[in-house]
Amino acid sequence: MTNRRKKIAVVALIAFCWSIHVSGYAQTNPETRAASMLFTQFETVAYARADFLSSFDTDDKEKNVDSIANLRLPFGEFVAGLKALGPNVESDLDMRYSAVLVGAKDFGGEDGLGMGMDGLGLINSRKCYIAVLKDGVQPDIDHHFSKSSSESIAGKSVWTWSVPQFEGTPKSTKFYAAQIGSSYFVMANDRPDFEKAVKLLTSTEDSLAASVSIPGWETFSAYKYWINRQFRRSGVYSLDAAGLADLTPDVSSLTFFANVDKRESYIQVRSSDTSMKKIPNLVRGFDQNRLQPQGEGIWQAKIPLSKEETGTDTLFHVFYRFGFGMAL
Repeated sequence: MTNRRKKIAVVALIAFCWSIHVSGYAQTNPETRAASMLFTQFETVAYARADFLSSFDTDDKEKNVDSIANLRLPFGEFVAGLKALGPNVESDLDMRYSAVLVGAKDFGGEDGLGMGMDGLGLINSRKCYIAVLKDGVQPDIDHHFSKSSSESIAGKSVWTWSVPQFEGTPKSTKFYAAQIGSSYFVMANDRPDFEKAVKLLTSTEDSLAASVSIPGWETFSAYKYWINRQFRRSGVYSLDAAGLADLTPDVSSLTFFANVDKRESYIQVRSSDTSMKKIPNLVRGFDQNRLQPQGEGIWQAKIPLSKEETGTDTLFHVFYRFGFGMAL
């Protein structure tokens, strides 16, 4: 066998091994339909099991040092929005819904980075959250929204309420939420995004595919936690907020997936540079040599979910690339 054929065979074998090294979890049809919808409307899509989101106490300093706590970043606004209605709203929804997905786009937004008076703050973006019901029967959760208002949107009664973006600032985020069909709870911080999500999720089965054509889907969707971003480089409000300022233009997508129980995570970079001669510049403080080729234009690295500060810093910069960073 020639050297070239040997190299191709080795790459193919590595790719196969990665494809079968999964947590054994299969997305349900409602989860896949929700993901399919979000991928058509948003740049970044993230998925987490509901019980994982409720397993961390934001006031527990010991747990917040754990790098796993960073995995809550894409869902921080969802949790904060629900807790503004009452202390038990989030935990009740976690018990009734199996998973939560979020789509995010327009990082930085027209109003800037969204910094608070102390110069810190999560980067703004338009987000839509979808919680998927466990048993297909919508629960009675009206009592949790007694502090909210009600608006009629497309002939449907929708809960609305506002939450201050940051302590000490007059600006607030308005949320729109409703139970949709027999499978979903939808919550968004933008009315057009909410309306679009409701329309697509209440459409017929044939009009919203129960499959996803995103590269690598079969591998990362088998995990109970994942994030995927298909980079958009036109119509960007802020290169810094979008995590694009120092990212080479050949990088087309980024995927992160984790086995929380084993404290293992993986990051995969897809690039239009198929020569594989140069390792992509990924995140600050990350040893680029940890990225190994998995096929033409595909690099992947394993990231332990450690309890050390260095591990927390690494994930902090990783999530910045997905649009869930901090304005400093």
